[in-house]
Amino acid sequence: MRRILPLLFISLGLQSPALSNTTATANPIANSSGSVQNVGVMNMPTRQFQNQVGLNTVVCQGDTLVIQPFLTTGFSATRPYQSSYLDPIYSTRDIEGTTDADGNVIGDGDADNPGQVIGYRTIRTAQKDNYSISPGISVSWNIQLDRKSVNTCRQAQKRQSDLILAKLNDQKIAVELGRLKTCGDLMSKGYRFKPGTKYAILCADVELVSAPNTLIDHQHPISSTVANPSSGGNDSQ
Repeated sequence: MRRILPLLFISLGLQSPALSNTTATANPIANSSGSVQNVGVMNMPTRQFQNQVGLNTVVCQGDTLVIQPFLTTGFSATRPYQSSYLDPIYSTRDIEGTTDADGNVIGDGDADNPGQVIGYRTIRTAQKDNYSISPGISVSWNIQLDRKSVNTCRQAQKRQSDLILAKLNDQKIAVELGRLKTCGDLMSKGYRFKPGTKYAILCADVELVSAPNTLIDHQHPISSTVANPSSGGNDSQ
């Protein structure tokens, strides 16, 4: 390797430069300019909708669809504003310089007084104010990818709802049984709300079937056996 590097440098140094003829051609170049305005709208992710259910507070999140309409405006102008300007007109008169064959003075192709202003012309600048209005709408949809956990959470919410409903029904039954017992005890003792009063409705659907220490009117069938000598047996009637 140490022998190859010096030989390589020597070979590069001994090479003769290549000569070439270069021809330059002037080509017209057209330039265009413009401006582009990029408007970015960013949707900030927020917390998804949450449902809390149950005695132990089971929390489940749902998908969120966010629709955000927007309107952007823009204004650009150039100051100071000039709708037009005066362009000077210079003298191009060429009557002096040389003489012709007859001795008359004629022009030589150059203006006699090129700096002389003989008038002005009005040039429009095409300057104008620019206004822009850009309406739009952005949509984002936040979806939970772990659907198994979502379904499990919803099942837990369903069980919690069933437990809450069962507890509510149990409390309602306890209230109704307590009302029945209280109203029955009062009726058995000869107490009741006066009909038509404010709280008479509390025991309106309670009925006292039998008073304490009383026997309800009832009937029992009685069967008897009578001996019949002729038959030698017993007949039941």
